[in-house]
Amino acid sequence: MLVSSARRVVASALCMALVLLLALPLAQAAAPASMRVAILPFTANAKDDISFLVKGVRDMLATRLAWQDKVTVVEPDLVAPVLNKIKPPYNDDTARRVGKELSAQVVVFGSITALGKSVSVDARVVKVDDNSPALTAFVQAAEMDLVIPRINDFAQRINAEIFRRPEAVAAQEKAQAQAQAQPAAGGDQAEVGGSGLEKLPENISPLNPLFMRTLAGVDSDRYWRSPRLKGTVQSVAVADVDMDGKNELLALFTDRLEMFRLDGDRFVKVREFKNGPTGEYFFVDVADIAGTGRPHIFVSCLNNKSINSFILQYDKGFRMVAEGVPYYFRVQRNPVGPGQVLGQKAAVDEPFFGPIYQMKYQGGEYVPDHELKLPEMANVFNFCLADLNGSKEPMVVLVGPSYSLRIFNSRGEQVWMSAEAYCASNKYIPFMASSRGPEPEWWYIPARLVVTDLDKDGRQEILAVRNSDRAEGIMERTRMFYKGTIYGLSWNGLGLVEDWRTPNMSGYLPDYIMADVGNVGREALVLTISQMQMSGLVEKGTSNIVAFTLKTRKKVPVPENRGLR
Repeated sequence: MLVSSARRVVASALCMALVLLLALPLAQAAAPASMRVAILPFTANAKDDISFLVKGVRDMLATRLAWQDKVTVVEPDLVAPVLNKIKPPYNDDTARRVGKELSAQVVVFGSITALGKSVSVDARVVKVDDNSPALTAFVQAAEMDLVIPRINDFAQRINAEIFRRPEAVAAQEKAQAQAQAQPAAGGDQAEVGGSGLEKLPENISPLNPLFMRTLAGVDSDRYWRSPRLKGTVQSVAVADVDMDGKNELLALFTDRLEMFRLDGDRFVKVREFKNGPTGEYFFVDVADIAGTGRPHIFVSCLNNKSINSFILQYDKGFRMVAEGVPYYFRVQRNPVGPGQVLGQKAAVDEPFFGPIYQMKYQGGEYVPDHELKLPEMANVFNFCLADLNGSKEPMVVLVGPSYSLRIFNSRGEQVWMSAEAYCASNKYIPFMASSRGPEPEWWYIPARLVVTDLDKDGRQEILAVRNSDRAEGIMERTRMFYKGTIYGLSWNGLGLVEDWRTPNMSGYLPDYIMADVGNVGREALVLTISQMQMSGLVEKGTSNIVAFTLKTRKKVPVPENRGLR
């Protein structure tokens, strides 16, 4: 009996051991393997060295994403050799290639952009073996010191949505529940991931958190910046020039025209027009004044003190409609009717000569239709018509001498002049003034005035740039612009007042427009920023195109002024 009992005990023990041995591989297979996450160095877009900020963002993400036995952050020393093989810039596909080389399941990458003191971070997270859309975040702050704390919020999103870390998931669900229970002021809920619009300081415009505010009211999502372009972009225009249902961006350099398409994150050059008419190209404008259904592209050009403008059309490539046209052109929105193309001539001894005409397309060419009645100091480049008070009687907004803004009513009377200077530029027209003898005089062309109605209240606003000159205009033939800011101005009955402004942007702002450049169904503030540098005795430049995307919201009505009671 004792022997039999002992045998049963041994047999039971052997069976138990066999079960445990068989179960061990299954348990190991069921246990979640540690995930590897690679953090690529963020691309720096800044005039100054911000490598310390790039490292700070990487270190913050690495610290917050590391999770013992669950998530391992690949060391920078292991990432660097792979990046020597797979060069930047990175998109979702190339980031996944880097991840496969590092045996990582997740890759974090992005860019950091500094505009003046303002800093923004674009970040993306992709799963290496999964083609699902990337997790994205856009962080922006008025100062560099405020960026790192915002990165912590993004790391929490990654922990919640990618790694499903319990405490991060719980925190996200709690935040979402609170957001649903307490919508932001005005009925607008804050975006998940925290754009922070509901917490903006009073001096920040809700038009875009990068804008300084005095009196405005619109909401924002973000801004976009193009890769660096060789040369100085003199002017920009946006229109559906190839009739495919999507807008294209036209960038005019001093000697060529390039056409781009912005499709999501992709910025692609579609076509280039070069070796065109001789001269310096000033402005590009687009309009379908001819009524053909396909817009014409107007390029104002000066060649050896004579106007040499030309007109293009795009049909599977740029086609010349007219060249050697003796008019400077400007396309303007008409406050009380369809858009219009304006034209004006010049003379050898005057930068502008004769009336400003509204042009029409007749017999295959553009000819004057009728003369505009404007103040004597007006020229085709320095004014716009705007319905500033909603009366359907447009006022003339004009850049006068010393770059002051002036307002003229419908009777031609000047009713206001600014104390500040606006719209200074480095574009100039040389002409032979009799007072200077054989030496030509330079007449500087002001930057564009843009008419818009962001708050949809029927009273149009003016956008005007202020380019800051280190020489402060003292040097007659030298402009040393080092920063630019665009202002949103509206009429309060007494004068133009500032609603908002963009951040100060390092460089020179030659041109800007309002247009749906991203094909998202609403207009953006599109501008070009140029940086100049000396190479030997030659001044060379590079440019970026920036688009601030805007969501509009009506202003709070201004109480009626009932005087002293």
